Amino acid sequence: MTTSHSESSAAPRTTREPCLVHGSRHIPNSHVNHRHHVWPVSLGGPDTPDNIVVVCPTGHANIHTLLNLFRVHRGEPPYTETRQFAFGERELARLGWQRLQRGAL
Repeated sequence: MTTSHSESSAAPRTTREPCLVHGSRHIPNSHVNHRHHVWPVSLGGPDTPDNIVVVCPTGHANIHTLLNLFRVHRGEPPYTETRQFAFGERELARLGWQRLQRGAL
């Protein structure tokens, strides 16, 4: 999956760039999207552009929920708990889990 990021980590936490997960298909259309750290800074991730993707507020919340499921189930959350989430959300949460586990981007 290709990540979309901007300038530097000093960039604002919100942007008008399109959501990496939902693009312009998101309903309702989010006018302000979030810059999400794939490997959360609170869990040791770097605050660098290659660890940042742009997602809508809904996708952002869902990715964090999924990352918690990955943590609880040690990387193997059951499909019955993840199927309600968009494929892109699941992939970004999996990538965050992988980065967290190896301690590197």
